[in-house]
Amino acid sequence: MGEYILNVNGKDYKVKVNSIDNNVADIEINGKSYKVNFRQLGSIEQKGKKTSSTVSVQQPIMQEEKKKDGEVVKKVLAPLPGVVLNVLVKEGDNVKEGQDLLTMEAMKMENSIHSPYSGKVLKINVKKDDTIAEGDVLVEIGV
Repeated sequence: MGEYILNVNGKDYKVKVNSIDNNVADIEINGKSYKVNFRQLGSIEQKGKKTSSTVSVQQPIMQEEKKKDGEVVKKVLAPLPGVVLNVLVKEGDNVKEGQDLLTMEAMKMENSIHSPYSGKVLKINVKKDDTIAEGDVLVEIGV
C-alpha cells in the first residue's frame, strides 16, 4: 500500500504498510513485520515527558475462550513487543470498553492499551517492567 519514513524523536523508521483489513494493518518497521490494531488512524496524545508521546493502541489483539460453566473469557494480547510501564487495573476490577488497562513502551513511544470490551478483570499476566513480546496475553477479562 505504501512505504513511509516515520520520524520519532529524531530517529527515522522505515515503515511499509502491506495491507489494512478492517482495523488491522499489516506493516513492516525497519524490515520486521507487525500486526497493528487500531480504531482511528493518527490518534496521538501528548504525555508530560518531553522525550515521548503516547500512541493510543485502542484495539489490541484479542482471543476468546469459553469455559465449561459458560463464562466467556476474552484475552487482551500485546499488539507489539515492548516493556510494561504501568498496570492501571487490578484483578477484580470492572472495566468499560475503551478504558486504559496498561501503558507500555515500544520503539521509544508510550502506548496506551485500552480494553476492547466491558467486563471484569479476571487475571493480569504482566507487571511493571516486564518485557513482553507481540501476542503475549496481557489481561484476561470475563464478559
